[in-house]
Order: sequence, then structure tokens, then C-alpha cells
Amino acid sequence: MTQEAKKVEKAKNIRTTNRQKIAVSVLGRNISENNGINVRAKSIAELVREEHDAVLIGRGNKAQVQKDAIIVTPEKTKLWNLKLIPAIIQNKFNCVYCVGDLFGFLTYYALSKIYHYRVMFDATGIYSQLATTPRFGATFYKILERLVVKSADHVTAIAGYVSDFYSKYRNVALLPLFIDEDVFRRQEVQSGGDCEERKLLGMIGPFDSSSNNYYRYFLEANLGRFNKELRFLLIGRCDQKIEDECVEYTGYLASVQDYVRQLSTLDAVLLPHKPLDPGPYSKILESMSCALPVFTTPEGIIGLDFVAPGKDILVFEEEELADKVSQLIFDDKLMKEIGQNARITVEKHYSKKANRTMLLDALRILEDEQH
Repeated sequence: MTQEAKKVEKAKNIRTTNRQKIAVSVLGRNISENNGINVRAKSIAELVREEHDAVLIGRGNKAQVQKDAIIVTPEKTKLWNLKLIPAIIQNKFNCVYCVGDLFGFLTYYALSKIYHYRVMFDATGIYSQLATTPRFGATFYKILERLVVKSADHVTAIAGYVSDFYSKYRNVALLPLFIDEDVFRRQEVQSGGDCEERKLLGMIGPFDSSSNNYYRYFLEANLGRFNKELRFLLIGRCDQKIEDECVEYTGYLASVQDYVRQLSTLDAVLLPHKPLDPGPYSKILESMSCALPVFTTPEGIIGLDFVAPGKDILVFEEEELADKVSQLIFDDKLMKEIGQNARITVEKHYSKKANRTMLLDALRILEDEQH
């Protein structure tokens, strides 16, 4: 065996012997659904599994079975903190990573003093400032978020504005929203268009939430303003359909592969964000990773610190979007350039590969401190 081969084998043995059991906890909607915070938790768990054993903890239904997951039932349980206790007692975790889980953190932190594991916190927003935070609860959330951030063994933040806010309490590491760049890669698919001159513009749901349903509302209100050579594809669940021959629907997509296949049929993506709360959006990065030009509003790029408007993405005020899309989407040279730049930016800043070192190194440091 050569010296180089011995080094590789030694590194493999070190990774095997130093594997930790890590829980990734998220208090979102049903863990089986791929909404924003669940996607974040699943992405972190997938990355952690490269060197450790990761278990997702989230809410769901009793009938659901998910590999490498602890499902707290029912999905709308109000006893989250109490129901986490058996999960900690029955599993010898080395570390718990709370993805935006302020409330679960309280249980994990208290029990860590007995069972001697580390607790990390991933700040997915400024909770006391969210529009969904009740007015009377803002003070409570200020106290809670400060307690959590100051008490955690390590804190990461999803965007620069979030890390800047919490840095007044302690050092906060930036772990941007990231995606698997190998999965989200444009595929070669056969066009289903009836005319090569027509362009297919995608909008991404599901359209059953207030923010995503706004996309459907925007399209319906502005349909007459778009170029007549445009067709529209609404990706995901959509119960309230627009009855127009230029609007098509995929319905619910059961797999990521189906989702990527649909993205690959598009010429561009339109996401007229008007969110209740600011924050980076995975659907923008997923589209960019597939080398798709994305049209969005200024709200759509909040938290995407490394994305350059006009170079990687096209950003316009809502009232300009229909006209700008109609004007620019037929400029094939520009669309190709924006799409290529988007893919390069994702690979450099928002890919799994680009962010793995920071997270895995943090876990190694915490392990060393524990010993």
C-alpha cells in the first residue's frame, strides 16, 4: 500500500471512529412536506450524514414512516416540548441541532445538563420582528431569542442580516441557505411546446399558502399584460386554477427528480415575492442551480447576500414585472448569460459543497471541547 493510500485509509478510519449521533430538530409543518424550514433541516441533516449519523426530529402523523427520523405526533401537537423528552432519554445524542426551533431548544438545553450533549442553534430569521409574530408576543420573542442565542454551544444564521442582528449577543457563523448542486442541475428534456418561438415561464408553489398563492393571484391579475407568445407552468399543488389555455399545471410532484425535470422544461422562472416575512427562498436557488434566469421583486432577494441583481438574477418592482418579462425573455443571449451566471453563483456560495466544511468543522470543534 502506498503512502497516499495509507493516508486515505487512515482518514476513513478517523471519520468512522469519530462518528457522532446528531439530532436535527425542526418545529415546522408536517416533516414529510418540503416547505422552507423543513427543506433547511433536511439539507443540514443530509450534509451532516457525510461524517455522522443524523436523525431528523419533527412533527407528523402517526401513519407516516420516515427513515432516519423521529416523528412527534400529531402534526399539530401543542405538547412539543414534553414529547421531546423521551426522544432525548432513549437516544444517546452527541449533539442536537435546532433549526429555527426556539421552543424545542428549551427542552434540549435543559436535558443537556443531565445527558451531557451539545446544543446548536440555526437562526432562520429574526423571530421578534417577523410579521407572523403576534404584537403582544414580540417582547416574549425578544427574550426567548436572546436566551437561545446566548445559551447555545454554537449558532449559525441563514443570512447576513440575521447573523448581524444576533452578533450583538455572541459570535454567529453564516451558513447560507444551500442546496445540493448535483441534484439541482438542468436536464436535457424534450420540449413539449407547439412552437419554438413560444417561451415557457414557470411559477413554483405549492399554491396553498398565503405567500405562494399570491403568485397565482399576480398571474391572474396581470395575464393580459404578458406577451401573447408566453405560456405559463404552475409547479405544485394548485386548487384554484386559472382557466386560460396558456396556463398549465403539474399538480403535486411526488419526488425531487420530477421537480427538477419540470424545471428543466422552462425558459425562465417568475417569482413575484410579496412575503409576510423576509428571508432567502430555496425555490430561487433551486431554479438558479438549474441555470434558469429568475425574475423576482426586491423582496425576493432579501437574505441572498451573494446574488447580484442584473447579473445572476433579474429584479424589478412588481408593477414592472409583466412588461420586463415580456421584453427580456425573448433575448436568448441575455437569458443564457443570466442562467450561466446563476449556476456559477450557486456553486460558489449556495452549494452543499461550498458550505460543508464550515458545518462539519464546527461539529468537530464541539466534539473536541466535549472531550
